[in-house]
This record gives sequence, structure tokens and C-alpha cells, in this order.
Amino acid sequence: MKPVRLTPKFVERVWGTRKLSPWFPDAPEKTGEVWYTSDDNQTSEGVSLRALMEREGSRLLGSAVPPAFGGRFPILFKFLFTEEKLSVQVHPDDAYAEDNESSPGKTEMWYVLRASADATLAAGCNQSMEPVEFRQAIYEGRVEEALTWWPAKAGETYFIPATTVHAVGAGLVICEIQQNSDITYRIWDYNRPRELHVESAMAVAKLAPYAGPATPLVFAGGELLASCKYFATERYELLDPGEWHSDAERFHLIVVVRGEGTLSSSHGQWSTRQGDCWLIPSQCGVYRLDGLPELEILRVYVPGE
Repeated sequence: MKPVRLTPKFVERVWGTRKLSPWFPDAPEKTGEVWYTSDDNQTSEGVSLRALMEREGSRLLGSAVPPAFGGRFPILFKFLFTEEKLSVQVHPDDAYAEDNESSPGKTEMWYVLRASADATLAAGCNQSMEPVEFRQAIYEGRVEEALTWWPAKAGETYFIPATTVHAVGAGLVICEIQQNSDITYRIWDYNRPRELHVESAMAVAKLAPYAGPATPLVFAGGELLASCKYFATERYELLDPGEWHSDAERFHLIVVVRGEGTLSSSHGQWSTRQGDCWLIPSQCGVYRLDGLPELEILRVYVPGE
């Protein structure tokens, strides 16, 4: 099978921005998220991703990677663009989400592409707290003060397990790799007129400190940014052409985050640029990326248990 180009889906958010360059053209509405792997994302095969999965099965996903809960694609990949702070929120784990939301849980990671000078990310509490203390902070409007706000810098990675209380600040562009779930429990939303989910949040939130940005594991040619049973993300700066072989057990996602170049396989050659996301089927064979003078990519896959 040849590589599949995934068509971006632009999602309006109250905290988003119209300034999406250089990854995408600037938008007429406040765009907060750009999705690539939801059921209804269109593909270069002329069908939606869900339809392509149902048609090709393991030839696409690989022999070791079944569809996720509800038949979804196993990984949801997004770009995030923030002009204002997102809500303070938490995501449930699989057990709670499947029992209460008919959905998988949501463990995620952030790779920071761009950050303004004063941009911050919140993850974890600034000290271990009892539920009654955290609930009091919510109702008194002090929940931001209970969190640890980390200065955000381009090139950093934050791994956010399900049940971690977190928030994304303004002035950021982030690659978000996550379980394919959109279950979010808002705890605090800066008095925006949106629903809060305090009781559900309190049922799942881990009220403890967070370790901070992840330290990448460097290997020959690249680095492993984060890995868990749901996803693994590698980063490469290609000063010379890079070549990989598809894995019969699992698909690869290739995300171009900087530069432009060509993607090729035995099935053909295609131009690619920052903002592109490609699905490499398990039955693709050898594929190559060549970018001049430099191409930065993420390679994402499901490593298994």
C-alpha cells in the first residue's frame, strides 16, 4: 500500500487564533485545533479514515494494532494553536471513561513547536492535596494557584497521563498526540459560558505534583520524546535523506513539523511540507523522506504493552 495523506480538519475554539502560519494558511475564524485522525478526516484514498480502516483492516493498521475502543483509529493527532488559556481540566483513564462515557480514556503528550516569551503550561498540583482542599480552591476561584505552571519552550515535551490536572496557556503551538478520545472534564474556565464538570473531575483527578518536561531518549539519528502503551513519538532532524521500512505489526504516522521535501516509496513520490501528516500503512514497504536544507519530523506509532 502507498502512503496515505491525511486531510486536516480545522476546529474552531474560543481560545484559538486566526494566525496559523507557517503550518497552515491563516484562518477566517478562531481555530484552536487541527485534527488529522478522527473518523471523518478525509484521506488521499478518496474515503474517510474510518472507511479506509474498515476496508483495509490489518493491511493498514498492522497485525498487532487493532482499532481502538468503538472501532476508532488508535491515535488522535492534533496541532493546537492558543491565543488564550485553555480551561483547567482533567481526562479520565480507560476504566472510568469506558464505564461512564462509552469512550476510551485520554493519556496525551505535548510537543511544543512555538512559544511566546511568557507562555506557560500547567501540569499537576504544586503540592499533594486532599480532595476537600482542591474542591475549596475551585469554588473560591483559586484553582490556578493550586497548580504548577511551567515556562514553556519550543522543543520541550510534556507527557500527560490520564488523571493529571492540566492546562495549556496562551501563545503556544503544540503537537498533541493522544488516545483517540475527546473526553474532557473542565474544572475552571475563566468565567467563560461553558459547562464545567467538577464532580466528574473530582472522581478521577490525581491531586499530586508533576515531574516536569520529559527528557528525550537520544538514539542514533533521532530521539524518543515519549512512550507508553498507547503511543510512542520519535523526532528526527533530517540533514540527509532518511529511510525506514514499514512494520508489518503497526502503522506509522509521519508528521512534518518544519521544512519541506519529498516522501517516496515504491508506489511513487509526493511533495510534503510542514503541517502535513501521513499514514504509512503496515504493508507499505520501504519509504524515504528527503528535505533540503533540513526537515524536522515526528514518527508516531503504537508500541504495544
